[in-house]
Amino acid sequence: MIYTPKKIVERGLIFTIPLYQRLFEWNFENVRQLMEDLHRAFEQSASSTEGSGESDYFIGMLTSTIAEGGGKRLHLVDGQQRFTVMTLIACVMQQYDPLWTSFLLVDGKPRLAFTSRKADDAYLQRLIQGDFNYDGELTNIKMKEAIDVIKQFMDNLGEKKKLFAHYIFEHLCFFISELPQNYSVQDLNKYFERMNSSGKNLEHHEILKVKILSKLDGNISLYMQLWNKIADIDTILLRKRDYKDEKESDFRSRKNFALTANLSDIERNPQLVNSLRDESDNVSMSIKEISVREKKPEDVFVGHFNGSKSPLKFPQLLLLTLYYYLKKREKDVFHPRLEDFFNQSKLLQTFQTYLPYEGAGVNKQHLTAFFEQLLHCRVTMDICFVRSLEYGFSLDMNLPEENPDLKELMMFESFLYVSSSNATYYRWFEWLMTIVESAKGVPTASSLFKELKKKCDSLNRLPEYEKLTFNDEIRYWFWRLDFYIWQHRKDLFSTEDESIYLNIAENYVFIRNRSIEHVAPQTPMTNSDMKWDPDNPDDKIIRNSFGNLVMISQGLNSSLRNESYEIKREHVRAYINGSKTGSIESLKLLMIYKGYEKWNKENIREHGKKMYALLADEIKHATEDR
Repeated sequence: MIYTPKKIVERGLIFTIPLYQRLFEWNFENVRQLMEDLHRAFEQSASSTEGSGESDYFIGMLTSTIAEGGGKRLHLVDGQQRFTVMTLIACVMQQYDPLWTSFLLVDGKPRLAFTSRKADDAYLQRLIQGDFNYDGELTNIKMKEAIDVIKQFMDNLGEKKKLFAHYIFEHLCFFISELPQNYSVQDLNKYFERMNSSGKNLEHHEILKVKILSKLDGNISLYMQLWNKIADIDTILLRKRDYKDEKESDFRSRKNFALTANLSDIERNPQLVNSLRDESDNVSMSIKEISVREKKPEDVFVGHFNGSKSPLKFPQLLLLTLYYYLKKREKDVFHPRLEDFFNQSKLLQTFQTYLPYEGAGVNKQHLTAFFEQLLHCRVTMDICFVRSLEYGFSLDMNLPEENPDLKELMMFESFLYVSSSNATYYRWFEWLMTIVESAKGVPTASSLFKELKKKCDSLNRLPEYEKLTFNDEIRYWFWRLDFYIWQHRKDLFSTEDESIYLNIAENYVFIRNRSIEHVAPQTPMTNSDMKWDPDNPDDKIIRNSFGNLVMISQGLNSSLRNESYEIKREHVRAYINGSKTGSIESLKLLMIYKGYEKWNKENIREHGKKMYALLADEIKHATEDR
């Protein structure tokens, strides 16, 4: 839940800092930076539309446990540094806004107390009373430095002191995560020891984990392990168990089962997911019981999946899974803007709105079903969608790399991946889940490709040729064209003389960060046969047309930006002659330099129409197939 100092007062919460917590450690630079950030948010708030919600300043997350006896007294397990500095700010701010005194005191006693740190309690009491000049044996040096910074900042603020003090009281926001009471002390200690050793605040998805799992029935410790493994997004969940000599057929069966497994299945068979086990199972092996292996250890997981990266970050996976889960339940996502739903910084608010994890709207069955859906989505991605490598992509479908169906699917999914983003909500995700769940298991590479392509083409209508211009967002169609050229490479590069082009096309790799470049620039840096008439409006149209454009990486774009066609042609020839290694950055570019020695207006028109015809023919056939 989101709190502010005002809400703390309204809820009547009282906080203690346990003895095992470290002392207050913020230095003057930390405090000054916070005050500057708060003031910047205050200034932005003053200039924004009232009530827009954009003026809040989030300081982070506090983690607490309910003190013995219950009630409204909380122990701060994490975040005591932030709460202490907030209390010190309150000590100064109460002279500008008396509401801050209600934050500092509850029934005449400090809202914040330090367990077994009587000196700090006494010094804080003096600060609450406004005794900032005290310098005796009770003084906490770090607290005094913080008070001095806050006082000096306010002294220099001018006539807006009262407004600023009131702004902080109402808009300094933070989360308070209360640890679930059904966790054992041992489980909580394990979890938060790992959290605190990282030196980082909890991410929103980590808060969500605590919120959701605390509401479930069953083996919470096992569920926590499972969530952590799903969140470790770059490590494949299901890997072949070479140490057990797992047969290929058994591995496929395990994958199919995992695609539909529920939490009860996981509890009965925790080894369904690699390295997941019920901690209540204390069965162990001695060194003598470990069987001898013939494979060297480094062979166990060696392969093209080592070092691969997931196409999504975990917060993206959570939001996409939630969206898919809601659509399956035929529950509409009512949002002023869909991008707000997929805004990762609002992850907790989005879940609380559509899948409540606290309050009166909590439904255990829905939370359990979502968690199971999250597992299915993660397994589906691991098995049926490409993962990025340092150079290229990998796809794990238990098929040899040279399998033509696998290669075609991998190239198409690579195209889907690079042409999608937060702005397009990674639409391939919903397509992928729908297809795989309909197949009730791992589909064939051929069927998955056909279904993905059908869904993709049905949602992307080819614009008119005249609208594919430099000033519009048309990168999708360059990627789509490159896939078509790759897919039909044997037809497009069919002669013996073109075998070198075929080889280059075979090695093409989709790359995400690319930009649009003119083949013939407006003002070439070097001598060129191509000249533009600045007074001719038709020349501008031709220069910015689809025929004169290619999509290449930003680095190559920078180095070739205003070079002539002749210079750019030499760059492509370097690939053809073998002096450059790796993948060419645009198959459309390869088609240009294969077909044209000279680059003039007539050739630009001809090439553009030819490439557009390829796209139109492809989309036409896709429509007919439907």
